[in-house]
Amino acid sequence: MSILQGREDIFLDCRQKFWNTYKTGLMYWPFVQLSNFSLVPVYLRTAYTGLCGFIWMSFLCFSQQCGDGTVTSAFRLFREEKANTDEKSLEK
Repeated sequence: MSILQGREDIFLDCRQKFWNTYKTGLMYWPFVQLSNFSLVPVYLRTAYTGLCGFIWMSFLCFSQQCGDGTVTSAFRLFREEKANTDEKSLEK
């Protein structure tokens, strides 16, 4: 993505976010697979894994855009948006 965005240092994001994103993936995917094989019926496993993959890719896109590769940065964004909406509703 850095090449397409025309950045000078194309490995800057990788150096800054790789380990945080890797650790987040190590917390996410074992839980997904454990729940997949223990709780999800056989005929829904592909769909469940696809949904979890979609959630993971959404997190990666968020992390690329404005996060630091950790889950807390994603939750912080949701809390800020909620606070902004609450402030706007109080102003009206």
